[in-house]
Order: sequence, then structure tokens, then C-alpha cells
Amino acid sequence: MSASELEMSSLRFPHRGRIFHVEKQAPGRWVVLDESHAVLGTLVRIAREGEEHEPVFGAVPPGYTETLHEGSDWKMLVASLINEAIEPEPAATGNQGEA
Repeated sequence: MSASELEMSSLRFPHRGRIFHVEKQAPGRWVVLDESHAVLGTLVRIAREGEEHEPVFGAVPPGYTETLHEGSDWKMLVASLINEAIEPEPAATGNQGEA
């Protein structure tokens, strides 16, 4: 899948044996959805052309107002949003390592 495929209104994104969806919300902004259409995060275009003459994207998880990850590989960014949503980091309890 190339960056130009993102210009379609919606595309299927197979990942980890499941089908997710990347839907265009506005120019330079896409929402990542699971099978039930729950929002897993947002992909935003930060720049049309970066250092390597490729578009630069950012991944914004739910609840965040800024990008958590950035880069030109939008597929990796979408996969990271999916992975974070289906395998959230364990909450810190403050007593790790204590007996």
C-alpha cells in the first residue's frame, strides 16, 4: 500500500489476522477503526514532503492531542495505533519491584 492509497475515502487494513479500516475524515486526516468501527486513533499528515521527499505522518492515539509517533511509513504508524489499542500498556502502580 502506498501513501496515494490513503486518498481513497476508506481502505481495509489487514493486521494480526483481523481487518481494520482507515477512513479519510478530511484532507490529511484519517481515522483508524476496528471491525466494530470503534476509533483506535488518528493518522495525520504533518508534511507533504519530508527530508526523503516522502510525506510525513503522525499517529495520535485516543485521548491525545499531539502525535505520539511520526514518520513516512504510514502503515507502521497505523499498525502501532492498532497494537496500542488491542494491547494497552499496563498501568503503573508505583510499587513495581517491591516485595
